[in-house]
Amino acid sequence: MDNKISVQTVMNSSINFAMQQNYVPIVRSVTVRNGSDELLKELTLKITCEPAFAKEYKCSIPAVAAGGSVEISPVRIKLSAEYLYSLTEKLAGTMSIGVYSGEECIFESAGDVELLAFDQWSGLRVMPEMITAFVT
Repeated sequence: MDNKISVQTVMNSSINFAMQQNYVPIVRSVTVRNGSDELLKELTLKITCEPAFAKEYKCSIPAVAAGGSVEISPVRIKLSAEYLYSLTEKLAGTMSIGVYSGEECIFESAGDVELLAFDQWSGLRVMPEMITAFVT
């Protein structure tokens, strides 16, 4: 891998069952930047989660101009209601993002995600308005 591509994500650092039930996106946007002097064509963005609290997400990117960027928003990652509802305590997870040109991975990154039990609230740091989901 070289440094042709950089990726910036806007995402929630905590996920819980109430967020899944209220269709709150965990990844709000992904921006793919081309730092090279050449047009990059036919790329694929893949997002995977460990443990499997969400299905793999794939998105085709037709082209990214030299020095340009492409924003993908919204990122419709399907969270597993069954998995999130079954959690009885907090769990550390990982979300991995890869950009592929054909079969070749040209960018890869991973970040931590906090998976909360179905009856836990993320507090004021992540979407404090979700408190209403716990009242009802």
